[in-house]
Amino acid sequence: MNEEMQYSQYDRIVQLLEWNRYKEAVQEAEKYIQLYPADADGYALLGKIYLEMDDYNKALYWSEEALKNDPHHSLGWEVRVSTFYTKEDYKAAMKMIKEALVLFPEESFYYFLQGNIYNKAGDFEKAKDSFEHALHFQPENALYLANYSYVQSLLGNKQLAAETEREALNLNPENELVFMYLAWSADGRGDYEKAQQYLESAVRIDPQNAQIREEYLNVLQKQYKLYRFFLWPARILSNMKPWVAILTWFIAWILFKPLVILFIFLYVGAHWATKIIVNVKVFGRVFGR
Repeated sequence: MNEEMQYSQYDRIVQLLEWNRYKEAVQEAEKYIQLYPADADGYALLGKIYLEMDDYNKALYWSEEALKNDPHHSLGWEVRVSTFYTKEDYKAAMKMIKEALVLFPEESFYYFLQGNIYNKAGDFEKAKDSFEHALHFQPENALYLANYSYVQSLLGNKQLAAETEREALNLNPENELVFMYLAWSADGRGDYEKAQQYLESAVRIDPQNAQIREEYLNVLQKQYKLYRFFLWPARILSNMKPWVAILTWFIAWILFKPLVILFIFLYVGAHWATKIIVNVKVFGRVFGR
């Protein structure tokens, strides 16, 4: 009977979290911890609630408490890694991921986050390897496939990127992040019409997501050839390693300074001209959201 009551209390906290009733979930989790102080589940779940509330300090504190009670607690590790990742402390996140993979070598989620960190650092080959590890353990995960398609696009493997994109779509995803990554993959291949379609799907699923709305407006600008013409140098630089891109930019500035200045001036003009056109079409005014 006591175990049934404990499970029931835990399930209620999970349900409150799924309903985004965070304050109630915190109160119930605190009661749970008072009743079952030796159970790491309560500490880890409270950490997860605070992570959803973007209270990273408390999320880290309670995930640490969970791991003190049980060093192998899977949710405790997940919350700890996810918190560092979400707060963009990628150095700490990568360190935690490596430690977590020692305990959970078949946990695809950690390879997925690792791939995203490598992507952000411009190390696309390592990102590709990480996504392949994630897909090895979860080959039918649409989000993993979408990310893999995106990194293949960044590496210039357009055919493989398109094939992986179709695999993700065949899973009938209804996830705004899947469509956003597929849009980035299509954008990387120069298929701006398809990128627009994917972002329209993402906006439909989560119209309140600021990042997705911004990406949608950006892809609308890219429908104009004039704007796309001024984007090609940035596209080339983005496919280089960061130090190569910086060196290339520095050399171009030294050798062709007047042309670089003219190009920047024209780019700014094209950017704002197309942005104004898009704003007028979408919002009915020059500026605003």
